[in-house]
Amino acid sequence: MFQSAGLRLFRLPVDQEGLCPEDIRTLYKKHRIKMVFMNPNFQNPTGTVFSMERRKQLFAVASELGLPIVEDDPFGLTAYEGEVPMPLKSMDSNGSILYIGSFSKIAASGLRIGWMVAPHSIVERLADARQQMDFGLSVIPQQVAAQFIRSDYFRPHLERLQIQLQFKRDLLVEALQTELPDLVSFTAPHGGLHLWCKLAHPVHDGRLLEEAIKKGVVFVPGSVYGSDSSYVRFTYARAKAGEIRDGVAKFAEALRELVRE
Repeated sequence: MFQSAGLRLFRLPVDQEGLCPEDIRTLYKKHRIKMVFMNPNFQNPTGTVFSMERRKQLFAVASELGLPIVEDDPFGLTAYEGEVPMPLKSMDSNGSILYIGSFSKIAASGLRIGWMVAPHSIVERLADARQQMDFGLSVIPQQVAAQFIRSDYFRPHLERLQIQLQFKRDLLVEALQTELPDLVSFTAPHGGLHLWCKLAHPVHDGRLLEEAIKKGVVFVPGSVYGSDSSYVRFTYARAKAGEIRDGVAKFAEALRELVRE
């Protein structure tokens, strides 16, 4: 979507604490980037949470360089272990954070409802641009979502969602440990919808995907996100609980066939 709008994209590497703010400084010196777009909470695809120390460093770097930060937070409310991580926006004292959230990952994805917290002038300009693009969305789905969020049903819904996601995550982790104990490694996320795995043996992820599809299971190759071919992303939210172990078994079969070659 960014590229179709004529924007140039530069990737930022992520480790267990999230992106490194000093990498932003390097990109700015080299390419004079205009903004930073990031998932601080349960980052897609790795599931990491941006550490507090790096959050402080990020604000310092962004302030020094005058860079706005777009905080994309569709997964924060899915947290199923511990407290929901605070948004970067909650620490924003000078209006440099444009916070966007989504209804799609927590309820009724078909409504395509999201929200934004930003300075009023930016909201007005973006609202005008959106209206020029599609003449505005229907108000009725927005009213439905707003009424649900205000209702007494929303909090219990989130709690059920968190319990179900944790249950499916645990099923996926158990299946991987059983089927591929020596062939994959990962850190189980505490929220979100995805599990990011590193393969012990390098294989071509395109070929691995082809073999997996033949056996009836699909994953996202790590190369889609800019990593090398030794990574894969599994999404456990959509699958039924009874399908997860069978899906992992099919993936394991495909992986072993390539490793043996």
